[in-house]
Parts: sequence; C-alpha cells; structure tokens
Amino acid sequence: MIVNNRPDGEEPSAPQGEDIAAAAAAAGLNYVAIPIGHSGFSEPQVDAMIAALEQAEGPILAYCRSGTRSTLLWALATAKQGGDPDTIARAAARAGYDISPVRPMVDMLAAR
Repeated sequence: MIVNNRPDGEEPSAPQGEDIAAAAAAAGLNYVAIPIGHSGFSEPQVDAMIAALEQAEGPILAYCRSGTRSTLLWALATAKQGGDPDTIARAAARAGYDISPVRPMVDMLAAR
C-alpha cells in the first residue's frame, strides 16, 4: 500500500496524487491519500491512517517531502491504537525521526 501524505501542489514539478494513484493501480498496489499540510494534524487524518494500517495486506510506504509528517502521523495513529509511546519513539528514532513535536499528543492518545 502507498500512503501519500503530501498535498497536491506542494511541489508542482513532483507527481501529483492522481498520477501516483494511477501508477499504484497499474502496479496492483492499494493507494490512499492523507495529505498533511502546514496546518498540522487532525483527528480525521489520524483515523484515516489507522484505517490504512488496518486494511493494508502487506508493507506500507507512507511518504511526504522528508518523511517527517508521515512518521508523525504513523506515531499518532499507532498511539491511538494503543501503542506504547516509548516504543513508538524508539522505532521512529531508529528510522532517523524525532517525534518530540507530537509526543504530548502521542502520550494522550495512548492513555485513552
């Protein structure tokens, strides 16, 4: 599954969502767009990521410009599913990402 966390138009010269969706379909891959703009994260985006994680039948490639938004969204979704915040933070760190910008939210979601 491909999860596109990049809003269309963010980089006009990059392939846009429709192009990526068509290429994914041609390759037999599932595709979902969950754009994360500069306004940050919302609960519907977190819930959409949870749905993507739950329906994936194999590996997931989630991407944005640098990988940070994708990692932070994954961290929030994983926490909302009951993941341990420290384990989430370590997994992100092993991949080269710091979840501290959303760590309070991760802790809150995991505690629910």
